[in-house]
Amino acid sequence: MALDERMTVLDALIRVQREADGSIGFRCSCRVGMCGTCAAHVNRIPRLLCSTLVKTLDSDVVTVEPLPHYPVIKDLAVSLAPFFAQWRRARPAFRPTRADAPTLAVIGKDSTFRQLTATKRDCITCGACYAACSITGMNARYLGPAAINKALLRILDPRDAAGADRRKVLDHSDGVWRCHTQFNCTAVCPRHIDLTDSIVRLKRALVRPGKALTV
Repeated sequence: MALDERMTVLDALIRVQREADGSIGFRCSCRVGMCGTCAAHVNRIPRLLCSTLVKTLDSDVVTVEPLPHYPVIKDLAVSLAPFFAQWRRARPAFRPTRADAPTLAVIGKDSTFRQLTATKRDCITCGACYAACSITGMNARYLGPAAINKALLRILDPRDAAGADRRKVLDHSDGVWRCHTQFNCTAVCPRHIDLTDSIVRLKRALVRPGKALTV
């Protein structure tokens, strides 16, 4: 099959499905790297199929497999149930300190929340970090990088009232302490979120009770 210069791995799979094997199963939606639906293992690395140009892989053979650590539904399509089970444990929902406040809360431009979270808010829940993590493959109870990063965002938010509850979940052998700081999650994040940094910051905060997280 001849490859176009701008062909992505997703483009190649679609062509295979149309011209060679119509039964092949995979997921895609936005095709611009925003939804995370098409995440898969490409040459042993979790990537977004729609954002990975075949030519950048510098390989005569491109191997595409389902993301590890997830139940396979069909071919490359996996169930993200394990990922979202841990996501829910981190209590991702916003819980306002004042649900009946008459005015909107204002976050100052110099606040720690705005400075520290500017590069950590763009998670698209693709599950790549969970697949790349060596710990999730051994311990299904580990929260995982994305869930921990989400908890950090909520804890830093001065408008949220559930910080104490989240800290209890994080300060556990299946929470931040299970991370071995291998940076696998950071390396594969398609949104370039430094997930390892989020975990390390929470570890420091948990061993310094009463001290606020700082930039």
